[in-house]
Amino acid sequence: MEKYKSKIKYALEILPSELAGAVRAMPELEQDRVQEIRLRAEKFLTVTLFDKEYYLTADGKTKHDKENAIAVTAGHIDTVIKRAFQNSMHSFSRELARGYITINGGCRVGFCGTASLDPKNSFCTESVKNISSVNIRVAREVIGCADEIYGRVFANEPKSLLIIGPPSSGKTTVLRDLCRKLGENARISVIDERSELSATVTGKPQNDIGEHSDVFNSYNKQDGIITAVKVMSPEILILDEIGSKEDLRALEFAVNSGVKLVATTHAGDYDEAKKKSGISKLIKDKVFDYACVLGKGSLCGKMTRLVKLTDD
Repeated sequence: MEKYKSKIKYALEILPSELAGAVRAMPELEQDRVQEIRLRAEKFLTVTLFDKEYYLTADGKTKHDKENAIAVTAGHIDTVIKRAFQNSMHSFSRELARGYITINGGCRVGFCGTASLDPKNSFCTESVKNISSVNIRVAREVIGCADEIYGRVFANEPKSLLIIGPPSSGKTTVLRDLCRKLGENARISVIDERSELSATVTGKPQNDIGEHSDVFNSYNKQDGIITAVKVMSPEILILDEIGSKEDLRALEFAVNSGVKLVATTHAGDYDEAKKKSGISKLIKDKVFDYACVLGKGSLCGKMTRLVKLTDD
């Protein structure tokens, strides 16, 4: 049976009291299912439930229209950003440039505004100013949500698996639970680029990712993969959101070293994933033994299709 452990309390810690109070006033079941909390300057507070966005009132009611919804000010957004960056934005230049930061509990705070471009490379964002929108993605552990996948793919021996799903389909949540299951019996290295899998704070994972798991926290994927293979000799390498050419080279290095891979990629279905050049090559090279597709909405985090990619 699945057991939900929402990390929404960490999201509430960075919200101004007026906004946090509205979320706390939501019915407990709804509050535990909140996926995102969105703030847009001079507009209204919204929450996302089952991939649908609703306005939120001060007494915790979700609505399709903005009547009585809580207005969001530039001051609210300023407070959230300062708290997310611990009042020291200059200490997080990498996160500012990327447009998101991971806070305690593994919640991810994404933001947008006016880009400050790198004077040496006008195609690269150096920082973001005049932040006008914030999206807090609420982390959650759903203990047991990967049981079916584990039973059908990994029950007998380590395998390589590609998890496919669109945004908000539960890929990271499922991957986190697979870390827990696989890390009980196999030696795994977790490449946690955004600290969403382990929610590591001062070197200690706050999520259950298994007894035999080694975490490469905030490493970029390429450095993390190569370092993990060289120094931790993992049986299984776990990482989120692959697809770039740089990912491909590093993953090929891992595979050639005899390491199994469990990874996610953004796509609506298996056929769409195969059209992505990097993913297509990995599938063609039989890097993955299986691919599973996750659903959206009420099927969020549920396997809707399992494709066997290699012969026994």
